[in-house]
Amino acid sequence: MSTEAGAARNGTAPREPGSPPPTPNGSTAHGPAPGTPGGAAETDRREASELGLREILREDLRRHYGSFAHPGLHVLAVYRLGQWRRTRRQPLRAALTVVYKVLNNLVIRNLYGVELSEKARLGRRVHIGHHQTILIPPFCEIGDDCTLRHNLTIGYAGGSASPRDVPRIGARVELAPGVHLLGAITIGDDARIGPGSIVMTDVPAGSTVFAAPARVMKPPTP
Repeated sequence: MSTEAGAARNGTAPREPGSPPPTPNGSTAHGPAPGTPGGAAETDRREASELGLREILREDLRRHYGSFAHPGLHVLAVYRLGQWRRTRRQPLRAALTVVYKVLNNLVIRNLYGVELSEKARLGRRVHIGHHQTILIPPFCEIGDDCTLRHNLTIGYAGGSASPRDVPRIGARVELAPGVHLLGAITIGDDARIGPGSIVMTDVPAGSTVFAAPARVMKPPTP
C-alpha cells in the first residue's frame, strides 16, 4: 500500500512540499483532559491528523458541551472538513473543496467573524468559547486542549515578516479575550494568557501572563 493511500485510510492528510509540520501532540496531560471522560487523553496519544473525521468531530462536540448549536463547534467542523477533504480522491475532493471554501469564506469568516486558515494546524479538543473576531493565520500551530476566546489575534510582528513567522502554541493553553500573540514566538504548555495581553516574546510552560491593570481616576472632590 502506498504512503498516500495509507494516509487516506487513516484520515491523515498527505504532507505536501512546503506544508507546515503536524500539530504538536499535547496528549500527555497529567489529568483528564476537558471533554474526555476518564482521562482518555492520557492513553490516546494520537495527533489530530491521525483521527478520522467522525472521531475528531465527536471530540469537538464533547468539548463544546455537547451542543450542536455552539458556534465554536461550527467553526471547527468546517476546519476539520477542510483538512479531511485532502485525504479524498478526485472527483470527491474537488466537490468537497467547493463546499469547504463556500462555508469557510461566506459563513465562518463573514458571518461568524473567524479567519481560520486551512494551513494552520489545530490539535485535538480545541475549545472556541466565543467566536467573534478571531484570526488564526497559515502555519500557526495550536496544541491539544487549548481554549480560545473572542477578539484573538495570532499573527505577524511586522509587514515584512515571513509567512512562517507566526506563534506556536503548546497544549492546554488558555487564551482570554483580547489577546494578541505576534511573531515567531512559542507559548509553552499549560500557559495562561490574561485578557488584553499583547505577547511578542516566548512564554515558558506553566506561566501566566497579565496585561497592565487599569487605572482608576477618582472624580475631583468639590
